[in-house]
Amino acid sequence: QFATPFKDENGEIIGIVEDFRDISDRKKMEEALKESEQKFRMINSAAYDAIIMMDNEGKISYWNKAAEKMFGYKAEEIIGKHLHYTLAPKSFHEAYDKGFSRFKDTGEGTAVGKTLELTAIKKDGTEFPIELSLSSVKIKDKWCAIGIVRDITDRKKAEESLKKYQMKIQQQNIKLKRLDKIKSDFLNVTSHELRTPMSAIKGYVQMILKETLGEITEEQKKALHVVLRNINRLDNLIQDILDISRLESGTMKFIPEETDVKKMVEEVVETMKTHAKEKNITINVEIHGDLPHLVIDRQRIKQVIINIINNAIKFSPYNSVVNVRVKRQQNNVLFEIQDFGKGIPKDKQKKVFDTFYQVDSGLDRKHGGAGLGLAICRGIVLSHGGEIWVESKPLQGSTFKFTLPLQPVQDLESKFREVDIFGLKEREEEDKEEKENDLRKRTYI
Repeated sequence: QFATPFKDENGEIIGIVEDFRDISDRKKMEEALKESEQKFRMINSAAYDAIIMMDNEGKISYWNKAAEKMFGYKAEEIIGKHLHYTLAPKSFHEAYDKGFSRFKDTGEGTAVGKTLELTAIKKDGTEFPIELSLSSVKIKDKWCAIGIVRDITDRKKAEESLKKYQMKIQQQNIKLKRLDKIKSDFLNVTSHELRTPMSAIKGYVQMILKETLGEITEEQKKALHVVLRNINRLDNLIQDILDISRLESGTMKFIPEETDVKKMVEEVVETMKTHAKEKNITINVEIHGDLPHLVIDRQRIKQVIINIINNAIKFSPYNSVVNVRVKRQQNNVLFEIQDFGKGIPKDKQKKVFDTFYQVDSGLDRKHGGAGLGLAICRGIVLSHGGEIWVESKPLQGSTFKFTLPLQPVQDLESKFREVDIFGLKEREEEDKEEKENDLRKRTYI
């Protein structure tokens, strides 16, 4: 509102002229500006990172609370001081001097628009690592800089700890690989050294049984058959140990060939009938429909079927039945071996494929074996691109199943090196899930 006196010819005031202006918009702008400034100050005060402004002379013109806490300087004692000479180590001063004149003229520099990791100095002279994000702004036609500074001391310590940990892991891996090679070499040499005398013993036992070296009594024959059976058992154990070693080292060899699945299964069952007769067990074979020929390592897949049937006989009661079923199923051939033994508890069904795992563990267990057979089966089946599992109920028996794809794996040995032969990743996931569940329970309690 403006008032102006209105005079006559003699200079006498005869009235007043008032001028009114609507300044609502200006007031709104002033209020908005105040609100914006308040927000800016609140954000700066609450910010975890230091916010620092440098003027065109390289001096500090703004310093928030986080900067006070980080560097140890109060705003009133640092504002007006030269930023680089106060907060940067001497080793950085020369580079700063070279680049600052360019920044003054253009607002450009090697650090502008980037996030860098640098070293800064606190008020007490302590050097510490920071992360700096620098931007240039023009104020009153002069280039200034705004820096967002983060103290990364804890992060650097964590990174250093991680590096040390990774170094330890690398050293442990080298050590483990060395030990693994020693173990593999030991197994190969030991297996060879065991097999050589065993072959001679087996040969002589067979000669004696055939009475090539003279007549023997029935009692002697029975004793020699026990010897021969245990030689074969030891020979199988040595072969299993070698196979496990090859699986672990990724050196197992595969020879794929076109295979008549029906004929292969019938051959295996025929060879297992003698063993089944010892417990008066009948092996039934059910082959559903016409089975296609598969390109597989015939001997290795026969090894899988023999191993599973052998287990079925081992864990079946006398005078029982083992069923072998084979059928085509979509893009696979499904193999099933069913027994009517005591079954496997649900919590142990995945573990039966682990190396050295025994369902009936302990020194008083009734059944022999080293717990290697099913681990080997798993490795062979997975290498062929198939799957293997068991379905079982206590006191109702078990059915071991595995699939082989109709489409052959192009390179069995490459596939073998890719797959998680022993289910280690699966075990890691299960362990992780178990720990998380345990943590949830504790948190709830």
